[in-house]
Amino acid sequence: IADGLSRQWEGHPRDVGLLDGSEWTVSEDWEANTGLINDLLQISTNIEDSTASQLLERFADEPVFREVVEAMLQIDKGTAVRDRKRARHRASQYMIEEGKLWKLRGGTAVRARSRVECINKEEARARAAKQHNEGGHWGRDAIKIALTDQIYSPKLDASIMMAI
Repeated sequence: IADGLSRQWEGHPRDVGLLDGSEWTVSEDWEANTGLINDLLQISTNIEDSTASQLLERFADEPVFREVVEAMLQIDKGTAVRDRKRARHRASQYMIEEGKLWKLRGGTAVRARSRVECINKEEARARAAKQHNEGGHWGRDAIKIALTDQIYSPKLDASIMMAI
C-alpha cells in the first residue's frame, strides 16, 4: 500500500516522451543491467596440520590464544560447554592467516586497526626491547603506542617493563 504522494498520478495517462522515470524498475544500479559479477565468496577453513601444531606450541603458555586457536580448529571437544561457547565467541574476533594468529578490529576509534598480529609474552618482550633500542629511550608509553599499532599480546605493559 502506497501513500498519497506515490498514488497521485495513478490512473492518469503517461507521457512517454518526458521520460519521467515511471518505467524504471526499483533498482537502477549497475547490477540491474549487468548482474552481479563476483557473487560468490569462498572462505577456506582448512588449516594445515603443521600450522595448527605450530600455533598451539607457540601459544602453549597463553591460555586466551590457545583457547581461540582450539576453538577455531574445533579441537576443544573435551572442555565444558560453557567454556567452549565463550572460546568460540572470543574466536570470532580472530583469524588465522599465513601461519599467524591475527586479532581483528583492534584499537580504539581514534587509533583503529583492521588487524594486529597476536604474539606471546616472550616475543612481546623482544619487540619491546628492539623498539626501545631503535626508537629512542622515550619510556613505556611511547613503546606501547608503537607496539599496539602492530601487535596484540596479553600483559603487554609487563612485557615492556621487563624489556626496559
